[in-house]
Amino acid sequence: MSAETAKNSAPELQNDLRPEWKILVPTLIVLFCIIVPSVVAPKATEAFFASLYKPFAANLGTLYLWITFILVLMCGYFAFSRWGSIKFGRKDEKPEFSIVSWSAMIFCSAVGGAIMFWAITEPLFDIMTPPRYAEPMSVAAYDWALAYLLMHWGPNAWCTYLITALPIAYLLYIRKAPFLRISTACTPIVGERNANGLFGICLDVFFILGLMFCTAVTMCISLPTVAFALKSVFGISAELTTQLYVLFFSGAIAAFTVYKGLDRGIKWLSNFNIFLALVLVVYCFICGPTVKLVNIFTNAFGRWIGYYPSMTLWTDPWVNGGFPQDWTIFYALFWAGFGPFMGLFIARISRGRTVREIIVWGTLSTVAGACLIHGVFGSYSLYVQRSGMLDVVSILKAQGGAAAMIAVLETLPLKNVVLLAYALLSTIFLATTVNAGSYVCASTLTRRLLPGAEPDKWHRTFWAVVLCLLALALLCMGGLGVAKMFGNFSGALMIFPVLFVTACWFRILNEEGGFALKYCCELRPDEAIEGQTPPEHFAEFIAEGKH
Repeated sequence: MSAETAKNSAPELQNDLRPEWKILVPTLIVLFCIIVPSVVAPKATEAFFASLYKPFAANLGTLYLWITFILVLMCGYFAFSRWGSIKFGRKDEKPEFSIVSWSAMIFCSAVGGAIMFWAITEPLFDIMTPPRYAEPMSVAAYDWALAYLLMHWGPNAWCTYLITALPIAYLLYIRKAPFLRISTACTPIVGERNANGLFGICLDVFFILGLMFCTAVTMCISLPTVAFALKSVFGISAELTTQLYVLFFSGAIAAFTVYKGLDRGIKWLSNFNIFLALVLVVYCFICGPTVKLVNIFTNAFGRWIGYYPSMTLWTDPWVNGGFPQDWTIFYALFWAGFGPFMGLFIARISRGRTVREIIVWGTLSTVAGACLIHGVFGSYSLYVQRSGMLDVVSILKAQGGAAAMIAVLETLPLKNVVLLAYALLSTIFLATTVNAGSYVCASTLTRRLLPGAEPDKWHRTFWAVVLCLLALALLCMGGLGVAKMFGNFSGALMIFPVLFVTACWFRILNEEGGFALKYCCELRPDEAIEGQTPPEHFAEFIAEGKH
């Protein structure tokens, strides 16, 4: 196809914002079959999913540690090799969003309100049942606790997101694919016929289910802590009814912002949330034992960096104490569950950015944000326990993680202000996760969505409501164990799309990488492409170069 032909035929392709029923219907059927039994018979439903998950985790969990480790290495290779210069758009195209807003949308959409919960409670769990054969409540246990928290939320968390975004952004902004779907991203390997057929439908249904499970799990972790914060301030009950009110409020914010779209809704909410999080972190840092917090974090950071490979791949083969399965494998599966969703979302907001910018800035900004929150609140949680200020571990054992978290925050000055600020922060964190998830679901289930276009407003809002209903179902079953089980279950579903998409990126680079460097970058092309005919989707870039 010539450049002139491509130019003349381009206007024929239009957006079609109607739902893609062949994906939507099976997705809703599966969700209905999960939500209804979870509300009607929660214990039996929990037992059923536990029977599916436990054998899987016991036999295949270590595989996910290897996959995570290899994906981190791949991100490093793609960022610093010549492929890092590939730009998702024209040579002169500027990024759609500033680096601050871009990073804020990624961070807020990925972590949800769960980051504050785990920052305070995971170190407490770790000193009770520590890794690396340390004795419970020993100095060694304290040393490892925060180090493992930083490792779990470090590059291991973000590599799945960033590497999945690369082929999707390529297909969206260079091949101009009129779909924002995982099945479309797999086209270079499975072919267009399979991508649009039964295989592609199953892949997209798996993707939406995994996304919805992970988002609902994040909501189920955060809602009880917000309810406990409100109980401490106002004396109201922290039971299911209060949690449902919080769910409704957070869902309403998510529905409104996703209705307003990326620029006027999701971006604005993410920027505000980052500002509020920084205020809370700085307040705890200044009002807490500042020097002690710096020392605890520095010690943990050094241990994490020094032992990173062995921490990631530690499987506890001799004692079988369960720490890798309960934590490191849980996180690997949880990040895998969010991987394709975040890949699609990052790809959508990364027009005009290079491979290197996406990986380097994406990793640095998100890891820095996680280190800031965990470094302050994780260190403070350990300090409160170790100094004897409060026996938080006993509260954790007797009342659960939500109560323990609120007890730690209550030790800060102006505790009611802190708790209300946390309740607002966590609620907005939840809303940013829900609105990003709803946006991606609606994009996947739209018949044709050209680059830069947004799915229908009411379609986006509909998926925000469905996400809240799924969270309600998980709340009815209740318990942190249920949330972790569903997070792992979704990760088990989503690792297959992640691997397919990663393989497609290798295929794209092998077949078209040289042309992308030539027409989308200022670099000289690979010698290997000299004399070859570029694929037809480079016609626009070739025509632009001639002018």
